[in-house]
Amino acid sequence: MIKNYRYLTQDTKRLVVYYGVENIGSAMGSFITIFYVLSLGYGLVFYGALTAVGGISFVAFLLPMSSSSTLLGSKRSVIVGTVLQAASDVIIGFSTERAAILSSAIVWSLGSSMITPNYGALVSKSENIEMRTHGFSASGFMSQIGAFAGTAASGIVSSAFYPYVGKVNAYRLVFMISAAIMLLSVYPAILSKVNIRGSRPKFREQSYGIIYRLMLPAMLIGAGAGFLIPYFPVQFKDRFGASVQLISLIFSLTSLFMAFFMLYMPYIERNRGSLRSIVSSWLLSTAFMIAMPLTGIFGFMALPLFSAFYFFRTVIMNAISPVQSSFELSLLKEQYRPIASSLETLAWNAANSGTVVLGAIIMKYSLNLPFYICAIFYIFASLLYYRFFRNFKPA
Repeated sequence: MIKNYRYLTQDTKRLVVYYGVENIGSAMGSFITIFYVLSLGYGLVFYGALTAVGGISFVAFLLPMSSSSTLLGSKRSVIVGTVLQAASDVIIGFSTERAAILSSAIVWSLGSSMITPNYGALVSKSENIEMRTHGFSASGFMSQIGAFAGTAASGIVSSAFYPYVGKVNAYRLVFMISAAIMLLSVYPAILSKVNIRGSRPKFREQSYGIIYRLMLPAMLIGAGAGFLIPYFPVQFKDRFGASVQLISLIFSLTSLFMAFFMLYMPYIERNRGSLRSIVSSWLLSTAFMIAMPLTGIFGFMALPLFSAFYFFRTVIMNAISPVQSSFELSLLKEQYRPIASSLETLAWNAANSGTVVLGAIIMKYSLNLPFYICAIFYIFASLLYYRFFRNFKPA
């Protein structure tokens, strides 16, 4: 089963290496951002506002930038987007003022809006239908290995340099290393030969019926996630007084295990089917999420149980993403994949931006309530997704 990955095309392998290295840099900066903002004296609500600005900017840029494949081609769009993300980390690393920090989120979103609709479309084009899920699984594997390495490095570097340069400067160093790694990641992407020149689709095309069905569950997932997911580091910190290094360890180990679990996604898909695998994973991960706030009754075992449930929730929810990506893009004609990816991501981020500040406000009064609100949205999304696609077959 694992040996099948050797048959991936050279273009897929180059794209996968790019994605893994890019995620090392991305994870370093993303993990440390919340602690950097708090160390500057800004509160959790400002961090929520920063996340919302990033999300709203991403939504605003996504549709215009989905046309970047028409102007630049998908490959160049991915490269330019990665350079912009590196620039964002440099901006926030040298900033203390609110306006500059918020502007870094806007630059990051501009870069993400160029990468998101184009990277998956490139992987999809690089492989035929039989190997497409393997391509996305390899991409997911390298993404999580990158997230593991980046998250771990973020905690290690900041903790190692904190005694010598202070907390704020240690966090700034993490941002600079993050930017350098992302710039290095573009080299294997440059070497890949696959490219897509998008076209402006007509709204009467049947593909748009599928895209609309993809958008509504994505909106529900995004809205639910906004109440809780960005604040998991704070949940660990406020509930248990966990250190940045411990939180970094928990998150990085979760990413590491998820990476290897993703390699088995083609096998799970083959045995259970794409749709059943996706929906059952969402529902099972939601069950673990609901159990997380209940761990407080277990005294000294609360932190280990909370960490274990976080681990299972995160792995089960996210490891299925290669199957989901392969399934959804296989429903669409090649020229519509970048715009479909854009619209689905737009739906997720628009809804997420609308709830992320509410999540920060609710957490000031209750650490438990965001879990249950998020779960309601996830359950509805799962049921709707199944209803929409139970009669669809990938082509």
